[in-house]
Amino acid sequence: LLERALTIDEQHHGKEHPKVAVTLSNLGDVHGRLGNHSLQKDLLEHALKIQEQHCGKEHPEVAKTLTNLGNAHGSLGNYGQEKSLLERALTIEEQHYREEHPEVAAKTLTSLGNAHTHLGNYGQAKNLFERALRILEQHYGKEHPKVAVTLSNLGDVHGRLGNHSLQKDLLEHALKIQEQ
Repeated sequence: LLERALTIDEQHHGKEHPKVAVTLSNLGDVHGRLGNHSLQKDLLEHALKIQEQHCGKEHPEVAKTLTNLGNAHGSLGNYGQEKSLLERALTIEEQHYREEHPEVAAKTLTSLGNAHTHLGNYGQAKNLFERALRILEQHYGKEHPKVAVTLSNLGDVHGRLGNHSLQKDLLEHALKIQEQ
C-alpha cells in the first residue's frame, strides 16, 4: 500500500514534495522492519534530501529521519556513519526539545549508545544509556518497558566493561520489568 501511496503522492504533488518524504520515510521504516536495510537506507536518504530542502537542515522531522537513517546504517554495519548521523540528530533534537525530553532519550540517546557500543566506545555508551535511563524513569516511571530496554543496554555495556555483578543486576531488573 505504501508503494502505491508513493506513486500517487509523486504524481499528485511531484517527486520532491514534503508529503513524498513522509511516505518515503514510512516505506523505509517498513523495509527496515522486514530486514531490507539497504532499501531502507536508500528510501530514508531520499526522504532526508527532500526534508532538508523544504524544512531546513535543523528541523525536528529531519532529526527523526537522521535517527532512522543512522539505525539503518548500524544494521548494515556502517557504525561510523551510524554514529555521525545520530550525533547530528541528537544536536537538532536538543535544540528543539529540552535536553531531558523523553523523545530524545527513547530513541536517539539509546541508538547513539548502541552506536558507541558497536564501535567499542563502552564508556561513552554507558554515559548515554545512563542519561537515557534517567530521562525515561523520570517520564515513564521505573517499571516501563522502555526503561527495561535501556537497562538491558546498560547491563550489556557494564559486562563489556568487566563489571559483571552490575551487569547481572541490571539484566535481572530489566527481565523483571519485561515479565510484568
